[in-house]
Amino acid sequence: MDILSQIALRRLRCWVNHPGKADSLQAKVLDLELGQLGFKLLPSDEFTAITKDTFDTAIDLLREMRGGNVDYIPLFTNFPDELPNDRDYLVRRILGFFGLDTFSASSKFGADPITQMQNEALWDAAVVVQCQRLEDSNVEWIMLTLVSESEAQERLIQWVSDLIYGLTPIKEALWEDIFAILDQIKVDLKFDTIQVKETLARLAANAWQTHGKIIVRTPTDLLRMLAFSLEQDVSLAKPIVLKGLKLSKPQRREIVSFLNDCPALGEDLLRYKKLWISISKWLHPGDFVKSFPLVAKTFDDLRNNRIKSFDSLMINSNTDDRLRMLLARPSMLLRKLTWLLKEYPPEVLGQAILQLEDHVETVPIPLLVTVYHAVKYEGDRLIINKKGKPRAIGKRNSLGDLSIVLGAIDRLILKKLSGTKSWESVWIDPAIDKLVLPLQARKQSDGLLNLARGSRIAIDAQIIRLFVYWHEQDNYTDLDLSIIKLNEEFQFVGHVGWNSYGGGQDLAHSGDIQSAPLGASEFIDIKCSALTDRYILPSILRYAGDEFSALKACYAGWMNRTNVGSEMKTFDAKTVREKVTVNQDGQSWVPFLIDVAANEMIYADLYSGGPQIVEGNQQFPLIAARLASYYEARPTFGSLARWYARANHANIVSRQDAQVTIGLSDECSINVLKLVGQGVTSF
Repeated sequence: MDILSQIALRRLRCWVNHPGKADSLQAKVLDLELGQLGFKLLPSDEFTAITKDTFDTAIDLLREMRGGNVDYIPLFTNFPDELPNDRDYLVRRILGFFGLDTFSASSKFGADPITQMQNEALWDAAVVVQCQRLEDSNVEWIMLTLVSESEAQERLIQWVSDLIYGLTPIKEALWEDIFAILDQIKVDLKFDTIQVKETLARLAANAWQTHGKIIVRTPTDLLRMLAFSLEQDVSLAKPIVLKGLKLSKPQRREIVSFLNDCPALGEDLLRYKKLWISISKWLHPGDFVKSFPLVAKTFDDLRNNRIKSFDSLMINSNTDDRLRMLLARPSMLLRKLTWLLKEYPPEVLGQAILQLEDHVETVPIPLLVTVYHAVKYEGDRLIINKKGKPRAIGKRNSLGDLSIVLGAIDRLILKKLSGTKSWESVWIDPAIDKLVLPLQARKQSDGLLNLARGSRIAIDAQIIRLFVYWHEQDNYTDLDLSIIKLNEEFQFVGHVGWNSYGGGQDLAHSGDIQSAPLGASEFIDIKCSALTDRYILPSILRYAGDEFSALKACYAGWMNRTNVGSEMKTFDAKTVREKVTVNQDGQSWVPFLIDVAANEMIYADLYSGGPQIVEGNQQFPLIAARLASYYEARPTFGSLARWYARANHANIVSRQDAQVTIGLSDECSINVLKLVGQGVTSF
């Protein structure tokens, strides 16, 4: 199976149908194999025969997508029906450490019940038991579309183009596939139309390494390009280490020539002062002083602190000059709006914002809608930085009536979107009012669901079974899957985890495994109808050992289950609703928050630091409190869809009367869950 076919299957859910003869027997076998994994191929009657290697590769890929490529063996093999009493089990373990083994029925355990370390004999026996168990009746279907080679190529080009020319950073996990497509298919990249600086830097690195050409726009873009060439953080959120940077004299001349043509060079270099001073040791701008005296002087000014930043000049200006300076930089004015609201009356800022109407084409729509919601929302909020780490901040002081400011921003948005759609009537699914626009996907985990952090989705499962699987390298690594229960005020009221197995009506834990040389698993069942606490917050805590990113493998997610008795398979791939690769650094990972009263799951995918405990960890309740209202402070698909409708004079009508329908399924004209890149903000 060639690389493009694999990417089409993994990213676009497209099965590439190669020219050939129909094979009804192979089609039936394929249908059976796909059904075991929760996939359906449509239209299946047009399927043509493929080789065994291609067949096996495709099934292996789909199996891995749903997490079914490894064996999941819990500590308590008869989970969830036979869970020990917490206190009795602890006493028996203590006796075992002193040589008195009371665990005679070893077949009930997938690891040593005393040490909770993996044991190969117990693990092998448990694998056999799992293979003999029944499958769940529930299936979380994922549809695959049968397409020709030419159509697959067209769709891949469109997918890459949507991502590259989009207005938001690309998820890091997608870049390997993007570069593979660009390597296999000739795509005429229009660098001038790439909006996101990190995207441009990654794509410009090839032109730099191959031809010594610089096609980025600013000195900071150049830093991003060099960071990517050195396999470091393109976002510049982490410090760049220049060890290994080698520049020939022609390359140095090219860089100095580029810097010489950059407007506001000093201000740009000042943003990363220490880094540029370090780079100057490789660059030697003094060697080119005759040809490019401006660059040499600017570096000298940088070293001797003779350059003032725009912020310092602005802050030290009088109020009128300050606003005039910002009006020349519309995006910066909008980014600083909440700060400016403390300095200027809303009426003054409202008039200033309206002056941007003639320059609205230079302001990206993600910034406009983000600023609108940031100004409108006055509650506590959660900030997620470039590293994907959360930080909770309190509500701002009241700034009075901001309707004038909000009205001015609203007017800019409508002008920006005017004439972009030919809609006459539109239906907007109310569910997308709680789906946050994925404007910060850079550090999100790679998984099945295309959801942004903070999005709320309705729970339609009887039982949610959480799972984590990890396989350690050489170092002993212990991960702990846990849940904390929170009340209406987000106060800790209980937990289920390594030392508390639940077993009641609402939650049940499969047992704590403390090592993973064979690949370890832990599970928690959440019986949705039996939940009585207001919020349920799961987490995976790295108690000991390597970072998530250093493990051989680390998968996590959840299944929507109907049958979970001990006679059923503990892990059933076709019931998996979400499976992600957990590979960012952090002390813990939070997959979601359940709002029991609303019967909604709030997608989180957050990595954070903090202590190695669940009970008494103050960070988790704080994150939960901010997650619960996160969508209120962020632009959603629903709010953007309504702006598009208003800007283009479309009537919002019932579903049956609508020309265009926007929702969460392929039955809609626009399925927002399938939008990526520029499609997210342009529909």
